[in-house]
Amino acid sequence: MTDPTPELGATTETELFHTPTSAEEGLEPARLRRSSGARVGAALGRAGLALGAAAAAAALAAGVLLIPSPSITAAVPAVPVTPDRADQSLVCAGGALGLTRGADPQLTVVADPRRVATGAGLVESTAAASDAIDGAATVVTLPREAPGDLLAAAESLRPRTPDVSGLAAAECIAPARTAWLVGGATTVGRTTWVVLTNADAVDAVVDLALWGENGPIEALGTTGIIVAPGEQRIVPLAGLAVDEPSPVVRVTSSGGSVAATLQTSIVRGLDPDGVSVITPIAAPATSHVIPALPVIGLETALERFSVDGGADALTAVRMLAPGDTPAEVTVTLVPQQGGLGLSTQATLDPGVVLDLPFTELADGEYAVVVEASQPIVVAGRTSVASAAAGTGAADGAAPADVEWFSPAAALAAGSEAVVAVAPVPGGVTAAVHLFAPAGAEVELDGVAVSVPPGAVVVVPAASDAGLRIRTTGALHVSVTYRGDGLLAGSRAAPPPAASGAVLVLPN
Repeated sequence: MTDPTPELGATTETELFHTPTSAEEGLEPARLRRSSGARVGAALGRAGLALGAAAAAAALAAGVLLIPSPSITAAVPAVPVTPDRADQSLVCAGGALGLTRGADPQLTVVADPRRVATGAGLVESTAAASDAIDGAATVVTLPREAPGDLLAAAESLRPRTPDVSGLAAAECIAPARTAWLVGGATTVGRTTWVVLTNADAVDAVVDLALWGENGPIEALGTTGIIVAPGEQRIVPLAGLAVDEPSPVVRVTSSGGSVAATLQTSIVRGLDPDGVSVITPIAAPATSHVIPALPVIGLETALERFSVDGGADALTAVRMLAPGDTPAEVTVTLVPQQGGLGLSTQATLDPGVVLDLPFTELADGEYAVVVEASQPIVVAGRTSVASAAAGTGAADGAAPADVEWFSPAAALAAGSEAVVAVAPVPGGVTAAVHLFAPAGAEVELDGVAVSVPPGAVVVVPAASDAGLRIRTTGALHVSVTYRGDGLLAGSRAAPPPAASGAVLVLPN
């Protein structure tokens, strides 16, 4: 761009003054007198002219001062540059956790994970160290030079020990500086672990904040937890929140980012009755959607769980308003066929965790929509039990299972993503749950699926696969895995935001 150059002008005035010659000075007195008068008049005239010239010069100077100088701006070339996509990494937390037998029990992995990762040109690596014997997290990386830009991974667990049995699944997650974990318990027979993995190149210093049914929980050992690069730290939640039925954990990290999950398991009497891996919520919000909360054989589960009072049998939604203001909350369970569903309201006291149970629910597929007047965090819990009598962990069939489902962030309208469906053992099937508040036309691995507004659509899916999703409307996606007395779930995550063009200016 070339700036216009204003035209410049100049004005010059010249005054000529007469000086008498020597001949004129020799004239007779009368003439001299006349000449003197003339000279006086001329002098006065010259003085007037001089004053006029001075005034004109002053006016010219003032004009020069008042007229702006010409503005000349050089055209600066701005070059739009789109940065190269950075490496993208997901952390898969690893195996099912338990304790060794004997006088000095040690944390160990009692079942290895089955994993699937989808994306072009992926690279997998293993965390160098873990607090668990034979434990290790896996990092799945999509390098910046890879031909594609979509990435997803998921794992499943099927432990079968006298202390840990059931089915668990979880999507592999991107490390973050903040994570909210909602689920689990530390009451009798319940074990919950906080799993922290650092895939960064620098130390992560982690602080944990805890809430329970009576409000915030103060405990030693919750701050300054150092997780070295390539290391996995596993913290027993019972050591921080003793006998707590409704914990919520906030993880914050400085230095490196961490991938944070919860792993929880249940033993009722002598029977192991479920295991679950809980993945995090990024931040409190006033609206949450849990696309999948299946209710399967609830009466059978209630009978099985009556051994210890059935505290974990009922379908429930756990909620916390971590701020200083009470939150008015509406929880709606939307059935698969759509419609109004079952809706209930509650008031959350600030800092106090509430488990809201649903006592009268027919079996079926549900989505959960939570609206609140203040930012909150939520998760849903449901359970199943085996219909076969006399089965247990020893012969390979879990009599019951408990699963926690976290909200799924929406895939944006017009976007494309992939969801990983984890490998599963024999007798277990997988299904994709789609929920679009305003409706959407979805292409799921090339198959067209219409999702009506406010309805749940469940599509059977092959396990051990990556499914490509395109959607015309905001869409929440979860995956469920189920068998006889087995239940687990994972989520689809939106793809990372693309880097926009940056204008580069020369020095």
